Amino acid sequence: MDPALKKAAISGDVEFLKEAFSKQPLEYFLAQSPRGDGYSITGNIFHLAAWNEKEEFIREAMTLLPKDIQKRLLFQLDGNWNCSPLHTAACKWNSKGIVVLMKQMYASFSLSYEDEDGLVKPWLAVNLNKRTPLHLALKCQNEECASEILSMDTEFESCTIVDSDGNTPLYYALKNGCSQVAERILMSSLSSSSIFALGYFLTPFTCAAGCSDVVLRLLFEKYPDWLDKIDDEGFTILHRWAEDGEARPCKLLLEGGNNVGEARAKIFKRMVFVKENEIQNTPLHIAAGKKDSELAQIIIRGYQQQQVSAGEGEIQELVAVECPPWRLQNRHGNTPLHIALDKTSKHEQLALEILSIDPTLCKIHNNSGESPFFLAATSGCAQVVDAIMKIEEPRFQMLRRNDGTTVLHGLSSCPEETGRRLLEKYWWIINLRDDSGKTALDYAKKSNAHWLVKLLNNPSRIKKEEFDWLEACKREETFAVLAFVDNCQDLQKACRQKNDTPLHHIKLPTVKEYVNFLNNPSVAELKNITDHDGATALHRALERKDIDLAKALLLDDEVHRTIKDNDGITAMNLLATLCEENEDWDKMCKQINLNPNLNTSFINQRTNLDQMRNTLSVVAALLATITFAAGFTLPGGINSNTGEAVLAKKGAFLVFLLADVYAMCTSILVLFCLIWSMVMDSEPDVARLLVDRSMFILMQSLYATLLAFMTGIYTEMEIIIAKDEEKTNK
Repeated sequence: MDPALKKAAISGDVEFLKEAFSKQPLEYFLAQSPRGDGYSITGNIFHLAAWNEKEEFIREAMTLLPKDIQKRLLFQLDGNWNCSPLHTAACKWNSKGIVVLMKQMYASFSLSYEDEDGLVKPWLAVNLNKRTPLHLALKCQNEECASEILSMDTEFESCTIVDSDGNTPLYYALKNGCSQVAERILMSSLSSSSIFALGYFLTPFTCAAGCSDVVLRLLFEKYPDWLDKIDDEGFTILHRWAEDGEARPCKLLLEGGNNVGEARAKIFKRMVFVKENEIQNTPLHIAAGKKDSELAQIIIRGYQQQQVSAGEGEIQELVAVECPPWRLQNRHGNTPLHIALDKTSKHEQLALEILSIDPTLCKIHNNSGESPFFLAATSGCAQVVDAIMKIEEPRFQMLRRNDGTTVLHGLSSCPEETGRRLLEKYWWIINLRDDSGKTALDYAKKSNAHWLVKLLNNPSRIKKEEFDWLEACKREETFAVLAFVDNCQDLQKACRQKNDTPLHHIKLPTVKEYVNFLNNPSVAELKNITDHDGATALHRALERKDIDLAKALLLDDEVHRTIKDNDGITAMNLLATLCEENEDWDKMCKQINLNPNLNTSFINQRTNLDQMRNTLSVVAALLATITFAAGFTLPGGINSNTGEAVLAKKGAFLVFLLADVYAMCTSILVLFCLIWSMVMDSEPDVARLLVDRSMFILMQSLYATLLAFMTGIYTEMEIIIAKDEEKTNK
């Protein structure tokens, strides 16, 4: 191509065109610009003028050039992309006039398109990417040009051509919001299989969200089956709309109340329950996590509407589930309520709406142990916190998640009023640490919540509500009980008020945890406290057959086993019965070397018998010696004439004599039992029983010795007083 002609076509120099027409042969105008580097525009003067939007240049060429030259120029393809001038014009925003001019030229040719030149209809010509001018106009969002091009194709043949990406013109019309063109194609008599080529999109609904309501309704009414498709990622069209935040298409799908088509109603109900592959989210999960919660509310109301119109049985038949979509959990255990309450979404009104529909959702925990109450408190959703507390007293397990973080760790996100109320109610978890060792105070300092830091630094300023540890034990929420025990300043007083103790009811998973609990200084004082029935913690452990707690208590030297309840039953009586009924209890007793039928009062299984024998034998021998000697050194002496005791007829003397003899005999019996116990070392239970009874007998000996000495002193005082009176009388 002559550089001057190329420059004129690019700049739209009509005067040059006129001058050249008068001087140059017609073949001069058919030359093409050389093949470029793949990006610069090539082709004839129509290509160049169309690309540069020079409508007047093309109009003048139509006037000057004969029909056969116009024909050759319009059907000529460039050397780069095999594009005709109509392809080039279709790509430009302000080229509607050029397309109209080309349309007029095509109409003036009266071609059969089957002549010797092998020409095809210009709107059916495809470039290297197999795209027609209609493809390109729609791909470039040039709807005005696309409408003009489509008006040339009265048979809508170009609408069935699939480009190298596998897409028909309808895809580009729907994707780019070219609603007028899309409506015309959908209203044509073409079948869906010819205009819906499955290229890089699943269904026309996947890309039609930006189209007009008319187009969407046409799609819904004419092609409802396309709604029921699931792509490779497990997404339905409802998932895609939720992901893109497109509420309008979903609203249109449900528009009309009970008049919605039966097919659409069933498809909607199926889509609501479909979980995508990766995270197992339903459309409602995705919608609940988006910035605008309108779509989530539409899905909820749409489901309720369809449930009423179709009936509960049909829904279960369609989706084979027994719970509504707001109760479904994804792979992480989150319901849509959890997602709505997350800090990243924080849709408080949506959460309140879901709770109003199904209040029991507040009891569901996700895989991280987070309850809706926990999320509401830590994300600052004060209205949801109030709503849940009105629905039901939050269970203690709802106050923390698996990593040890409690609702108090996230109070800095709450309004001060809500934060204070939670502190007053859950003061007993103030000092709980998360897995990283941080308390609520550490979190408050990090977030610079000054009001919260002041309260946590001075807990006495908090108006503490009563903690129902009996209910916590009943629910087996041991973390709450342990936190209460650690933070209660006067545990014994609290136990006295209820006439009960946490130790009577607590349930822990292992013996080791029970032992650690019993080693708590506050709990140590509760080991032998009785409840309103006179039962100790050991009684209650045996009654509810908690073998781990019973074992921990039996291994504790400070636990008294012989305390009787109001019915006169000891813990050992209960243990003996359990051992007879259950082999596991008998094995446990043998493991800790305990005979439940051996009812000892002063020694236990771990008492050092040798040391006990040594101590008791020394005391018993000393008492025997003292009482024996006292028996031959009678108060008042012996009457030398009769050989009788001087005070034989005195009552105090007789008591002295009997007590002394009793003390001597019992102390000798103690020595006998101790010697017998040493002989019976091969039978530990008998040896323990003998030593235990020796202790009891020794106490009797001590009491008798004390009585003997008291009465002996009394008789001696009587003698002294009598002698003084005799001297006075003389």
